[in-house]
Amino acid sequence: MQRESKATQFNATLEVFIRFLLLACLFTISYKVFYKWLSFEAIKVTNYFFLFCAFLLFPINFWLEWKRFQRSVDQHSIPQSDQYHAFYQGIVVSFFTPAFIATTFGRFGIKDRLRNLQWMGAGVLTGLAQFTVTMLFAFGGSLFLFGVNRLYVTFIFFGVSVLSLFAYFFKIKFPDRLMRWKLFQDIQALPPSQNKGQILILSVVRYAVFSIQFHLVLLAFGVPFDLQQVFILMISYGLITLSPSILFGKIVLRELIAVAVFSWFAYPKEEIMLTAFFTWGFNVVLPVLIALIRISSTWKARFLS
Repeated sequence: MQRESKATQFNATLEVFIRFLLLACLFTISYKVFYKWLSFEAIKVTNYFFLFCAFLLFPINFWLEWKRFQRSVDQHSIPQSDQYHAFYQGIVVSFFTPAFIATTFGRFGIKDRLRNLQWMGAGVLTGLAQFTVTMLFAFGGSLFLFGVNRLYVTFIFFGVSVLSLFAYFFKIKFPDRLMRWKLFQDIQALPPSQNKGQILILSVVRYAVFSIQFHLVLLAFGVPFDLQQVFILMISYGLITLSPSILFGKIVLRELIAVAVFSWFAYPKEEIMLTAFFTWGFNVVLPVLIALIRISSTWKARFLS
């Protein structure tokens, strides 16, 4: 038993290490490309206080994500130890896959089929809540900046936000042809969450903390704050959310979209690129490191027992 546990721990650690190597290769390639396109030599942090404040907001985001997850599984009788394990496992998986995959299939265990369906339902709920909030803010940002000049952009955000809001609050009934399968019967039988309003509010607060971090990092690089950039960031987040994910989520693609949108309004490309990267590092890399430490300690405790 101990040998099997040790082998499992080794294989999982090796897999994470290999993926980190792949990420390092991606960074190297991206740096070579961006080095020819952007000029990072003149960039420097002009105010470390703002950068430190942005860093201090990362535990708040981490806590908000945990509370959202808790609220999404409150209707199920799940031990808190299992909740912790699934939560940290999803965080680790989110480093390498799209967030939706990480919060649904990324939390799956091996044996308990019903529990896996509960994790999937919780992941769909929290993911849809954050998606709805992002689309609503993107609609507001587009309406403020463009008005009727680019009505198609505003209309797209509005339509998507209304559809996602409807799907969030109303339970979708599967067609009869799908209900013949036991999988869809089990999914339909899952009890609905009574905390949808709380999860949506927590998603709004989480969105606000992300935004504050972005503006603080931008201030740290010496870019003066302007109310317009709040609405530009809303559109950027909306386009990033609608964009397809690649091997490591939306890394590189996220930064490119932010640069494209902000540079449209004459913001410096280099500062926007680094700001998006720092925000990603605070809210993705640091939680992954915490999750890896927590999961590793769990492995050791099981091995020693």
